[in-house]
Amino acid sequence: MKRFNLITKSMVGLACLGMAMPQAPAFAGPATQQMAAKVQIADVALNNGMLSGKVVDAQGQVISGAVVKASLNNQTVSTAVSNANGEFQLSSLNTGMYQVSSGESQAAVRVWEGAAAPPAAKSGLLLVNGQTALGQDCCDDGCTGYGGRTGLGIAAIVAVGAATAIAITAAQDDDDDAVIVSP
Repeated sequence: MKRFNLITKSMVGLACLGMAMPQAPAFAGPATQQMAAKVQIADVALNNGMLSGKVVDAQGQVISGAVVKASLNNQTVSTAVSNANGEFQLSSLNTGMYQVSSGESQAAVRVWEGAAAPPAAKSGLLLVNGQTALGQDCCDDGCTGYGGRTGLGIAAIVAVGAATAIAITAAQDDDDDAVIVSP
C-alpha cells in the first residue's frame, strides 16, 4: 500500500510540476524552421521612375561598389552600383512592389510615382548590408525557452518531481513509526 501511495503521489507531483513549467517544443523542427517571416514593406516615392537610396554596413559605414538589384516576380528589372558615398539609383521603375537587394540585405519596397505617394512615403531607401532577418533564432544547438537543451529541461523536471515524492513519503513515514496506545 505504501508503494502505491508513493507512486500515486509521485505522479500527481510530476503532473503539477508539468503544468507549472513552460512547455518546450519537443517535436518541433529546428529553430530556423520555426521562425515566422515578418515582412516590413517600405513605401518610397519615385523621382521620374528612379528609386534612390544608400547602402551601409551594420555599423553605419557607407559601402561603395555594392550591387543593388530591384526584382519583380523573381525577375531582375533594374541594377545599380553604389558610388563612393554608398548612394545608388535604380532607374526605369513603375509604381508597384519590388524586392530590392544588395549583398545579404533585402527589402520589400512599394514604390509610388510622385503625387500618388502616401504622406508617409520616404524619398529614398536605406539598405543595411549584413542585417539579420526579422524574428528570433535561439541558437543552432536546439536550446529551449528556459535556458537549456530540451533533454536537460526534462531531466530537471523529473529530478524535482522525484525529490518532491521522496520528501512527501519521508514526512508521512514519521507517523508510521509511532506506537498507538489505546486509552
